[in-house]
Amino acid sequence: MLDTAEAAALPFDARLGRALEGIPFLDDATRPKAPPIPGVTSAQRAQGRRLALYHRHHLAELAAVRAALDRFVAGTGPVEAMTDGVSSLSLAKNYRAFGNLCGRQCQLLQMHHDIEEGDLYPRLRQAAGLQQVLDRLSAEHRTVHGLLERIRDIVQSVAVGPTVERVLALREVYEVFERVVVSHFGYEERELEEAIGYYDAL
Repeated sequence: MLDTAEAAALPFDARLGRALEGIPFLDDATRPKAPPIPGVTSAQRAQGRRLALYHRHHLAELAAVRAALDRFVAGTGPVEAMTDGVSSLSLAKNYRAFGNLCGRQCQLLQMHHDIEEGDLYPRLRQAAGLQQVLDRLSAEHRTVHGLLERIRDIVQSVAVGPTVERVLALREVYEVFERVVVSHFGYEERELEEAIGYYDAL
């Protein structure tokens, strides 16, 4: 059995299969593009870029969660040490910090997507040619939340039995989650920038 350091040294792509089972990649090649809006002004584009400010806040939260997860993983060591020492102050403290931050981020991201689905996207559906983009973004929300559910499940399993396999599974899924969220945010910002400002949707 690999200890944490040895398993972490495996190429990331070699570990993705387990983390991504049932979760699709967000492939730029399959993403619809928003048509340009004739007559959109620089001020309207600037207004559309406000969405990126909200996203930066979420990305900062993700970084805080990742830091807590890294501290937790760094304190695990080989499986024997982790199993015997799970009640140690540093391990328990780091795990609680990760769990608290992760739970908060899950709620914030859910709220962010609920607002988009309930208000922003309906406002933008009046834009000609934007339907496919909005449908794709909604589908990507489901991918993000599928990963959130997977993270919650693994967090619970780690709390019950903190084995190296479960901890590494948690880190793998979280790495995938980060990549998916960053990719989704970038796509959304690019394709909706003009429409958000033009239709005063945000």
